[in-house]
Amino acid sequence: MIINNKKSIAVLPFQNMSSNKENEYFCDGLTEEIINALAKIKELSVTSRTSSFYFKGKKVTAKEIKEKLNVATFIEGSVRLSKNNMRITVQMIDTVEDFHFWSETFDKNPEDIFQIQDEVSLFIAEKLREHIGHLEIEEKLVAPIDVPVEIYREYLKGRYYLMKFDYENIVKSFSIFDNIIRKEPNFPNPYLDVNLGYAYMGTLGLLPAYEAFQKAQPYLQKAIYLDPNSARTQLNLSYIECWQKWDLQKAYEHANNALDFQPADDIYLTISNYLTVEGKLDSAQNYLDKALQLDPFSAMNHHYKGFLLYLQEEYKNAIPYLQKALELNSSLPFPPLYIGECLFLTGKHQDALTYYKNLEGVPVTDLTQLGGLAMCYAIMNDLEKCNEKIKTLENYLASEKMDKAFNFLILVNVLLGNYDKAIDFVEQAFQNHLPLVLLLNTEPIVKPIKNLERFKNIMLKAIPDNVNYKQKKKYKQALLNSDEIEKYTKDLEQIMMDYKLYLNPDLSLKDLSSYLELPANYVSQLLNQGFDKNFSEYVNTFRLNEFKERVLLEENKALTIMAVAYDSGFNSKTVFNTFFKKMEGTTPNTYLKNIN
Repeated sequence: MIINNKKSIAVLPFQNMSSNKENEYFCDGLTEEIINALAKIKELSVTSRTSSFYFKGKKVTAKEIKEKLNVATFIEGSVRLSKNNMRITVQMIDTVEDFHFWSETFDKNPEDIFQIQDEVSLFIAEKLREHIGHLEIEEKLVAPIDVPVEIYREYLKGRYYLMKFDYENIVKSFSIFDNIIRKEPNFPNPYLDVNLGYAYMGTLGLLPAYEAFQKAQPYLQKAIYLDPNSARTQLNLSYIECWQKWDLQKAYEHANNALDFQPADDIYLTISNYLTVEGKLDSAQNYLDKALQLDPFSAMNHHYKGFLLYLQEEYKNAIPYLQKALELNSSLPFPPLYIGECLFLTGKHQDALTYYKNLEGVPVTDLTQLGGLAMCYAIMNDLEKCNEKIKTLENYLASEKMDKAFNFLILVNVLLGNYDKAIDFVEQAFQNHLPLVLLLNTEPIVKPIKNLERFKNIMLKAIPDNVNYKQKKKYKQALLNSDEIEKYTKDLEQIMMDYKLYLNPDLSLKDLSSYLELPANYVSQLLNQGFDKNFSEYVNTFRLNEFKERVLLEENKALTIMAVAYDSGFNSKTVFNTFFKKMEGTTPNTYLKNIN
């Protein structure tokens, strides 16, 4: 397996070596802080918490980490904690060569917790830079928090229970956070965590969504007041702008602010959500792929991959991702709905009916089973049973489940051919400002009503920048002006570095245009005027630089020149040799002899 990014790392959960099992929370908190600290280094790709903690308590090899997380290095360590001393042992392993290239032991006073987190994070970053190449590292990676150490340790305990993400432990964490808030009312973290807990319970149906949102609001507002510029606060502000205020421009601004503070998979996933709402599915896929790269064991990331394939009407390809999401988190409520829809939209009506009838683990009040059966009966033309389910769904319109009820009533009526009735429900949902309206924009089942004037008008009110209904731009003859060329050259360079697109041997001009969201003609002009290169020259320059880095690595000494060239993105011996000689003025063989 070829590692996509040499500057990539995972931090596995630190092992608790103390006799007191309660110190588990401290180990998890330390691991999470180191992950967050390393994620601040722009050039470094850091596996997210969910995927790192997937390996907690498991004995794993370097080969398994390489294959499952696709990282070049990983950190493992342990903590032995007593009243007056803390010993942290850290070691770094190269997954390609499978060797420990350094280890270090820190003996510290437990009271110096913030200094310890920063010192360990900086030490890891420095050793990583020595091993993999240049990284821009700030003087401090972990800023001290202005609360007493005993309060912070109590906070880590609350965080430990919260991140178990089941009802009992979330409620337990709330008790700890509320106690901290009484003692330290100006500490923003517990407010954000209570908000996160309620959001999770509302999303997964552990509480009615409306009730969860109402309970979360005061905590979120206080967190925003205390710390408006953190990544987590900006992300929450982004959610509000999109799903409550329907202002996508501001939602993007806050999400991009969060991304600047700390590149993380949930932020990439969030931006993918917004692109989906607008109908920009190719771009949404690009951001989701980045989220999956950072967190390949996130159930939500796998669900969304399946959801995007569903929206693109690739139903058979969607099902494995939706099933994988349930395998990772069986309580996730979204995948079952789309698995059933994928079945009946591929003609497997009876299979879909059986699937919905036998649903397990999804609460009845979630309405997935009820709505799923209603859609099956509609598509199978069993009107008696369908109408019975419709009446039950209508009973939920005055409840906290009104958003789900409206969604299913819209879909069922479209399947029945009752288009006016379906649009009546869309209008009511719009008047109630329900977020489901935004998701109708790309829903395949509503295709029969998408070009009806009433539906189009609602969609344009909800999403003014709607690519499905906006008139196509009449591109000016001059294409890009000088300011736009300057902007997009920077954007393209960042995209090439973030996604390493040049490693794809089949990369096309069209692929670049989808990332930049520009027509291919514009991108062609951009390459010509912004870089003085055509497409092949531009991409092959990245591949050549990649080759020159890879060919010097000890791990590649046994490979042929062309094997390294192919790993660097070249797909032709002739193209590689010709381009190499043109740029370097010599052959690859002579070049290697001169530098060895």
